[in-house]
Amino acid sequence: MIDEEKTRNAEHDDTRSIDRPTGDKHTLSTPSRRRFLQATAGTGIAVASGGLVGHAAADSHTSALPPLRRNGNQIETPDGETIELHGVNIADPKRVDVTASVRGKDAAQAIDLATDPSQGWHADVVRLPVQPVDIGEHQAGAGPEPPAFDESQLQDYIENHLDPAVQQCAANGAYAIIDYHRHRDIPWTDDGLSQEVTMFWDIVAQRYGEMDHVIFEVYNEPQGNPNYGVSGQELVDFWGEWKATAQPWVDTVREYTENLVLVGSPRWSQMTFGAVIEEFDGANIGYTLHLYPGHGPTTPGDYDDFVTPVNNGGGDVPYDDETPAWEVAPVFMTEWGFDYDADPAAGGGVNEDTAAGADWAEHDSDFGHHVTEWLSTRPVHSTAWVFDVLWDPNMFTRGFDVPDDEGWAPYTGGEIPEYVTDRPAEWVLQTGDGEADIDDVRWLLNNRDSEAVKTNPDAYDFDGDGTVGVGDILALFRSIY
Repeated sequence: MIDEEKTRNAEHDDTRSIDRPTGDKHTLSTPSRRRFLQATAGTGIAVASGGLVGHAAADSHTSALPPLRRNGNQIETPDGETIELHGVNIADPKRVDVTASVRGKDAAQAIDLATDPSQGWHADVVRLPVQPVDIGEHQAGAGPEPPAFDESQLQDYIENHLDPAVQQCAANGAYAIIDYHRHRDIPWTDDGLSQEVTMFWDIVAQRYGEMDHVIFEVYNEPQGNPNYGVSGQELVDFWGEWKATAQPWVDTVREYTENLVLVGSPRWSQMTFGAVIEEFDGANIGYTLHLYPGHGPTTPGDYDDFVTPVNNGGGDVPYDDETPAWEVAPVFMTEWGFDYDADPAAGGGVNEDTAAGADWAEHDSDFGHHVTEWLSTRPVHSTAWVFDVLWDPNMFTRGFDVPDDEGWAPYTGGEIPEYVTDRPAEWVLQTGDGEADIDDVRWLLNNRDSEAVKTNPDAYDFDGDGTVGVGDILALFRSIY
């Protein structure tokens, strides 16, 4: 069995995710679920359609990328143009590189695909999850004790894997989010962990701090000490503890760069509302959010509530309990995705069971629509998880033969087999059952007047008359039946 982790506590590996839009106009000759989902996803993440991508980002495939600066809750270029960034995560660059013979692509080749308009992909930002487990070559699926790597191992990782990935993003006109990607076993209050994070950013921020297209994400998903259920002064104190812990990491990055810095939060980076309670010190800071189907939100209002500080008692609290985080600061949804073929998720909100449980990536049939409707109607940036064939929930399967029972493991499982030598090899987009069906017709019937459809009408013009209406619903229905 492949030793590529398969739980929420690991790298979200080895199932399926929502596919991404091509931005191409529909025709009745191509009524596949792949194309329908590409349309319905398009207005949200704008990886391909360009519908939400600001002009500076949309033009970035042909010109140098400008540095990004925060202005209130917006991100702007130096000339004052407001942009939104939407793209994808790849798997850890080193993990992809050392297993390219079984994945079919190395990290640079994955970035090439994600940013290739001729292939229907228009990501203007690529998140690069840099894992201590890969830097130090530990057993996959583990949360190694800090320090998980030394400076020599980090320098080797940078020179052989991170440099090429960052450079490929620049060459392809995409911003690169360098993400310190820990999320297992070690609580964020651990002193040794703090030393590891500081050492990481002391080296990484110095190396990339002068590159305009690089964004720095301080900590992927702080784990441990989640303190679920508190509100009022207890919530203020808890957020203050996190800020006191992570502020020195932000300051370390800021020693070397004025670039945009993204800050995660406890509870798997789901306390984004902390930005409303008290922002981190310093300029040009945004806040991350990670959400999956098992965590509960469905409507745009639900998502707003998720990033608004809670008030469990309903009385006076020492913070604004009515304002979502995206109204006061830039919010980056740096992880979202789902396993298309999984059973429905339990849902019902976040607690320790739903956050860490096996159903975190399962979904209801409208999850992708819920997310993209929220993203298309709020100034929230996004990178979907995950543009890969193995990590969970994966957007692709391998378009080449692989054994039924794979027995390799990165770093600890012996030599990586050679499934393909001619790379890049084909990746096949995950699309559920591969056909449009009555659920798709129902969705268009119920959402034809939604902002998600209005902002990307060409993708839903099934009857070819240049508008979206009842005729398109009938045309989609007839194309299926």
